[in-house]
Amino acid sequence: MNKQTVEWSAFDIAHETLTYLKQGLNMKTAQKVAEIIQNISDVDAVAITDQEKILGFAGAGCKNHRHGRSIVTNATKEAIDTGILKVIQNPKDFNCPVSNDCTCPLKSAVIAPLFCEGEVIGALKLYQVNQQEISPKIIKLASGIARILSIQIELAEKERLRQLVAQARLEALQARIRPHFIFNVLNTIIVFSRTDVEKARQLLVQLAKFFRKTLQDPSPFISLREEMEYVETYLYLEQARFGDNLRVHIKVEEAALDVEIPVLCIQPLVENAVMHGITPRSKGGNLTIICKLKRNKLKVLVLDDGVGISKSKLAKIFQPGFGSGNSLALRNIKERLLRLYGREDTLRIRSRPGCGTAILLSLPLQHRCSIANNEG
Repeated sequence: MNKQTVEWSAFDIAHETLTYLKQGLNMKTAQKVAEIIQNISDVDAVAITDQEKILGFAGAGCKNHRHGRSIVTNATKEAIDTGILKVIQNPKDFNCPVSNDCTCPLKSAVIAPLFCEGEVIGALKLYQVNQQEISPKIIKLASGIARILSIQIELAEKERLRQLVAQARLEALQARIRPHFIFNVLNTIIVFSRTDVEKARQLLVQLAKFFRKTLQDPSPFISLREEMEYVETYLYLEQARFGDNLRVHIKVEEAALDVEIPVLCIQPLVENAVMHGITPRSKGGNLTIICKLKRNKLKVLVLDDGVGISKSKLAKIFQPGFGSGNSLALRNIKERLLRLYGREDTLRIRSRPGCGTAILLSLPLQHRCSIANNEG
């Protein structure tokens, strides 16, 4: 394989795999991509893995290389752990579980890590059936293809995040324009127009401000200050409706106001507390919002002393297909935070029926300048 062949192979692979990787990296797309790479390049087999298992495999090889199987090759684990390309020249280094009884024809391989947002998410493996030293051109091909796949995967993740943000905004808009929501807010304004014209005017201004915020530029991040302004506008409208039945307590640490957070990650939690926690109680209740910095994280607590959530519902609240309305909003937030930070503990919920619900966000610190640098 000469230099020009390597370059054209990488170009062809980039073109052919783009359609599939737009859908993200999973077992279905990885299998298609592995088949494309094996068909175009001058290698005997191709595997694509995530951090734990083989997602796709094409070409020569025994059943132990098939997709869905756990990674057993130490060199692959090292490539994922270190982010450094590895080369295998001896078939014993494949760590085959059946060892000498294996009839697998594969003898050597080059393993290149795959990245997304600077983090290793898996590996690309190019195999040969001969045990001769893998040529620099094959190593260069593996490195080039891995970079191409990494870029495509990262772009797919960014597009997925953009869609989630757009979905969150759409859900927020749909929630705002529900017929009964409009009726309730306008009815409140009408009542005040008869008793307090200035109050009615202020409510109309705040309602317009609320709609405008919902339709703003769909950037994935905003400052805590901006998000809390949105929250306070929402609460202003709801307090006009529910009066003393909705008692709000907000405490935001001054130093936290410029921290960047995912857009619409607090307001839906507040709305959930108001609509499903406090207002079902005849006497209403208290809503507490606390935002503070702690150990290089922004901690946001949304606490209500409302009706609470049953243990059975709480166990299913993030499951796809379960619930509607704000359950979908909560799941959207959970998925966005998981994709942004790669951690399951960024959103936690605790609740007891009859006692209330506590939702805790734990977000790694990001400031406007650092995000701008990352995006540049």
